[in-house]
Amino acid sequence: MVAAVNAIGSVAPSPHALALAGADLPSLDPPVVRVSPAHEVMVVLPRSRRAEAEVHLANCERDGVPVVFRPSGGGAVVLSPGVVAMSLLAPRDDSGPFPDPHFARFGSLVSSALAACGVTGITQKGVSDLCLGERKLAGSALRLWRGRVLYQVSVLVNPDLSLMDRYLPMPSRQPAYRRSRPHREFLTTLREAGIDCSPEEVATALRRIFEQFSWQ
Repeated sequence: MVAAVNAIGSVAPSPHALALAGADLPSLDPPVVRVSPAHEVMVVLPRSRRAEAEVHLANCERDGVPVVFRPSGGGAVVLSPGVVAMSLLAPRDDSGPFPDPHFARFGSLVSSALAACGVTGITQKGVSDLCLGERKLAGSALRLWRGRVLYQVSVLVNPDLSLMDRYLPMPSRQPAYRRSRPHREFLTTLREAGIDCSPEEVATALRRIFEQFSWQ
């Protein structure tokens, strides 16, 4: 039943897919830090977006790719081998009711974790994208409720970016800096940037940084 209410289509998500999407996080008590490289292909999107508009559902069905809901906002993403996904559920501080301060704070922590892997020059563009130059390296989403904050981010380490075109149409909403570029021209990876770092190393760096934060 958990899988049924947190997914769309006939492809049942695995426990790994549900965990990466953070389907159970609203029912847990903070702090929780969950970090893992993706071990399979899945599409993850918020309930606020229409899957029919944001996902190539027929391709997902044909390829056996689950489409899973996550409890935060943002747009649809493809998680696949070579992507590291992290969710932080933490007590909400006094940063206020708006998302910008939270995105800035957590984005800075992600940048610090990536700096430990040798990545420099990351900037934040749009609402919360972490970029190298004009290309997106990591996307994040947020949810604020009942004295809690949920932050979810996915980092493109060395995935097959052609999967983005197969499973995601152009998004219904996009930041101005994207300039209607297709996925392959808009996204980048650590490998493309010349950073020799594995998904496991990125996951370890994120876990170290965010576990320190979550207990503050």
